Amino acid sequence: MTDAQPEYERLIERVSDAYCAVDSEWRITYWNERMEAWTGSRAADVVGGVLWDALPALRGSPLESHCRAAVETHESRSIETQLGESSDTWFEVTLYADADGLSIIAREISDRKVREADVHLAETVFENTQDALFLVDVDEDSDEFRLERVNPVYESHTGLSNDELSGRRLRDVFGDEQGSAILENYRECVARDESLHYEEVLSVPDERTYWETQIAPVSIDGKIEKIVGATRNITDRKERERQYDAILNQTYQFTGLLDPDGTVLEANDSALEFGGFDREDVLGDSLWESEWWQNGVDAQETLKEAIESAADGQFVRCDEEVQGADGTVIIDFSLRPVTDERGDVVLLVAEGRNITDHKRRARELEQKREFLGHIQSVAAIGGWEVDFRTETMRWTNEVYRIHNMPLEYEPTVEDGIGFYHPRDKATITDAFERLQTTGDGYDLELRIIANGDEPRWVRTLGTPWYDDEGELIGARGAFQDITERKERERTLQRTNDRLEAFASVVSHDLRNPLTVAQAALELARESGSSEDFDRIEAAHGRMNALIDDLLTLARDGQQVDETHPVALAGLVETVCETIPGDDATIDVALDDYRIEADEARLRQLLENLLSNALNHGGVDVTIRIGPLDDGAGFYVADDGPGVPPAIRDAIFDQGFSTTSDGTGFGLAIVRGIADAHGWTVDVTESVDGGARFEVNTGRYPPD
Repeated sequence: MTDAQPEYERLIERVSDAYCAVDSEWRITYWNERMEAWTGSRAADVVGGVLWDALPALRGSPLESHCRAAVETHESRSIETQLGESSDTWFEVTLYADADGLSIIAREISDRKVREADVHLAETVFENTQDALFLVDVDEDSDEFRLERVNPVYESHTGLSNDELSGRRLRDVFGDEQGSAILENYRECVARDESLHYEEVLSVPDERTYWETQIAPVSIDGKIEKIVGATRNITDRKERERQYDAILNQTYQFTGLLDPDGTVLEANDSALEFGGFDREDVLGDSLWESEWWQNGVDAQETLKEAIESAADGQFVRCDEEVQGADGTVIIDFSLRPVTDERGDVVLLVAEGRNITDHKRRARELEQKREFLGHIQSVAAIGGWEVDFRTETMRWTNEVYRIHNMPLEYEPTVEDGIGFYHPRDKATITDAFERLQTTGDGYDLELRIIANGDEPRWVRTLGTPWYDDEGELIGARGAFQDITERKERERTLQRTNDRLEAFASVVSHDLRNPLTVAQAALELARESGSSEDFDRIEAAHGRMNALIDDLLTLARDGQQVDETHPVALAGLVETVCETIPGDDATIDVALDDYRIEADEARLRQLLENLLSNALNHGGVDVTIRIGPLDDGAGFYVADDGPGVPPAIRDAIFDQGFSTTSDGTGFGLAIVRGIADAHGWTVDVTESVDGGARFEVNTGRYPPD
């Protein structure tokens, strides 16, 4: 050691850290150059002064507390601190204390603190980020890559823990095939010395999953030592993309996405293939400027208006003609708005379906329907169909017309059967049930009561309907209004009956009394007896009665042209005034019952029925007149001897009579008048054992 500078001072001066020493009274005994540079105070100015005066920032600071504690305990210590709350500078301070005082060595560690903060931040991110992070140790010389560390998210997503991965080679973890693919990406990252972004498929933990990965090299002193990576499980996203692709592209429909202003954002493969251009040709352009909509200005203006409406939140749908690579087609076009959580329209979904063939078939079908409708109207033939699987029934327009029902009416099977006349309902029910159970068809001529209580004759045909497997699934048939034909047939039958009656009367009934009169005349010429003249008179009376009945039969056989509602009780009362029957009892229980009829013809029918009851029931006969139970007609019943079942069909034949003085035309006239009205008349036994004649009109009383 020299006198000018002791050895220990030379050693202290060589220290690169700031150094100072104080005695037990806190007076500064040494202050090196580094301390001068750090504090800006020269040693000559501070040596001998109190430490706290030289460094006022120490007063009240944690460092002051540590200094005093070290002097009191004579214990050395090291601390990291800042001088003042507003200071960004960090120091590492080492305190050495003994009985003579305190030595202070200070080193600025701000850069280290920044690095430590960055490391802490990186560690926090590594441990708490939502992405799966991993660190790979790289040995370029041996081409060795080993997993060094993974974060908790990586563990959670892959099912592989940090402990079982740390230090392992990639092939050992992921297998040869997937491990080799990963290695190729790592080698490329190292070779290019830049980050790499890619998608990969890994079989972790036990299933095939998709990952989006980004890796980057970490260089230390110019050499790549690590690879840091972030990976994210995108399996769900991939599935959604597949579903999106399936919805968008695996369809025959044209689909696209638009901005609310009409800019094309996406178009599916079907639309692009139809147009014959690439996706880049249309994306970013207004839809009306695309090749699809170059058929004319009107179509473009219509599209613009539709887009404006959709942008306002409306669903728009219309048929439009668009241009394709092979020509124009008609599409069912629609725009559906997509809104955000605030209800604002953010996207428009455009869809189009080629309906050109559908439109053509629809036109052809309409033409066929018009043709069928014309044929139906001319031939008065309709069709019907019943689906046993759905229990639904369909009519053609002609069937609706025949039933006098509106086209919006939806009939059921029960409704269809319900239109039939009460006396024919059992027949059609049995026939339809056989068709439904055994497949037996039917061809029937029956009566229906159309809407408005209008009776009609129809021909109804039913055939089985089988599917491709031969299973009976329904029934189909034809339906024809044959009312006019039936009227013609009845008219022809009445005409034939009248001709037969005339022939019978002329050949037999008139010839017999004429023969009697001729014989009586010969006898009267010889004898001059009044009895012979009485026989002549009786024969002439018989012939007059026959002629009157023939004239009535001929007249009543004519068509009934005009009818109106007739109050039956009032008509019966006037009829009773014109026939002899003072001792008879006539019980009328008709109230205000009315019937649609030709009043004159109906009067003749009643006269003949009442006269028949008086002639066969005796002078004190009781006659009852009332409506049928179903209201569709009336009856005339008596308590006379009745009509034996064996002759009930014959009594309506012309010339049939059970008495010697009867003409046999009274009940034939009754049936003729009934036929002229479209009614039926039958005879059965009354509750009193007599005859009961039932006139069935086939319709209910008029309103």
